[in-house]
Amino acid sequence: MPIYGDLSDLPLHLLLQALTRAGQTGRLVLRTHTEEVTLLLDRGRVAAVSSSDVQLRIGQILLQLGEISEDQLEQALALQAVAPGRRLGELLVQLGFVTHQQVKRALANQFEEVLVRVLTAPDATFAFLPEPVLLPSDETVLEDAPMTKLILNAIRRADEAAAPIALVSQVLDRSVLDRLTPEEREVLIALLEGSQTVRQVVQATGLSGSRVREIVERLRTLGLVR
Repeated sequence: MPIYGDLSDLPLHLLLQALTRAGQTGRLVLRTHTEEVTLLLDRGRVAAVSSSDVQLRIGQILLQLGEISEDQLEQALALQAVAPGRRLGELLVQLGFVTHQQVKRALANQFEEVLVRVLTAPDATFAFLPEPVLLPSDETVLEDAPMTKLILNAIRRADEAAAPIALVSQVLDRSVLDRLTPEEREVLIALLEGSQTVRQVVQATGLSGSRVREIVERLRTLGLVR
């Protein structure tokens, strides 16, 4: 029977552990006020991940990782448009732009990013629907991903995303402000306008969580944040 609830009552990592240990098959739908994520489970294994957020789709993940170019992504998307039902990862492999292993790594990255998003959302809910699932092709199965490691890393990142970021009270070397990149300036402006965590900066700038974390570390090194 379906299971519904709030992730504030049943933490996501405990829910996933329960479903995987029980060997459940079905759809786990995770919702926040900004997005919806679906995990397909096959006998306790995460078989596929999908998100309503374009930035969390496999093509964008591969692009962010530097595995494909914008032109290659556009070619694959154009082919997908005339080949309904074909998965983007499968098409990218077929076109010779990536290997199966690169797609699997991107899927693991996608899964971890999804977990971080949901773990840091204050209003996340879940619905597990036991049902036979239409399994994706082998290129899009997370069978090789170290699930426990991904979950633990996501929890660590979620804690970091919730940690406060504060501007320093005084900039000792003001010349560093002239050397900031456009993205670093964008993050600094978000902090000046009231953002106080990585999650809030992501929402304010539209940059990925991993990119914001890199920039915050850079700003910390420059003595602009603490």
